Amino acid sequence: MREDGASVQTSNEDDERRVSVKALLVAALAGMIQGVVEWLPVSSKSMIGLTFSSGGGYPSSTAYVMGLLANFGSFFAALYFFRKDIADALGGLRRPLANTPGAAKLRYLVIATIGTAVVGLPIYAVVVKAFHRQAGSVFMMVIGALLLVTTAVNYQRERLAHRKGRPGTDEAPSGRTAAVVGCAQGLAALPGVSRSAVTVTPLVYLGETPAAALRFSFLLDVVGLLGAGLAPFLVGHAGFSALHRVGVIPVIVMLAVAVVMSFLAIGFILRLAARLRAWIVTLLIGAITFGGGVLYMSGALGH
Repeated sequence: MREDGASVQTSNEDDERRVSVKALLVAALAGMIQGVVEWLPVSSKSMIGLTFSSGGGYPSSTAYVMGLLANFGSFFAALYFFRKDIADALGGLRRPLANTPGAAKLRYLVIATIGTAVVGLPIYAVVVKAFHRQAGSVFMMVIGALLLVTTAVNYQRERLAHRKGRPGTDEAPSGRTAAVVGCAQGLAALPGVSRSAVTVTPLVYLGETPAAALRFSFLLDVVGLLGAGLAPFLVGHAGFSALHRVGVIPVIVMLAVAVVMSFLAIGFILRLAARLRAWIVTLLIGAITFGGGVLYMSGALGH
């Protein structure tokens, strides 16, 4: 009997060790996905959700919340990468209505963040209770199609007029543009919807060059990432439940990997966008967005 008891205990310890290693591997993979995909027109939270649900065996609701918590890793990387822009915006607090670059960035971030909260928080409250992938997938396909239309417009515009959009990448978008972009960012609370895709698209349509659109999309992401990471803790208790279920150590591993990968990815993507012609950038973003929507829809229907 003692031998049987000892063997059972050893078996349980082996199972716990395997589960622990598996959890760490899934968390590290999720961190890599977050660090790279966050800055592409693909839904990082949805890919991470699939990683935790399919690879880790966690419930869909927990997997969705983990996709939001992963945003903290990219937040710290983005905060450091855009530290000068953030400092300029904070400097604008002295005269928020002044016609200065810092005040303009501050207004852009504040107006867009309000729009994001108004649209995003109700969506999150619904989604976390009724997880549904297909609506977001269809929406992403529509966004991808719009970006492909933008590609044709940019190509024709460059051929006929050699125009490159609104000059400069340091002048913050207008208050109207900020409101539109902020509301669009709120839609990213839907599963399958990419935050970068839904913010880059209106920025391009409202006159920004693709390079400037990416930059101001990423700058807004500093606030968006923080809000997305905090939402599961501020709205209900889903964040604490997911943290308890997955474990603190795997979450720390996920965030650490996401920080490193995010910092590397931000600089590379911005440099690449600055070197490519506008229609090539929108073509790449549109194709990836549309393809991601199709693939995610297939996965959703398969589940």
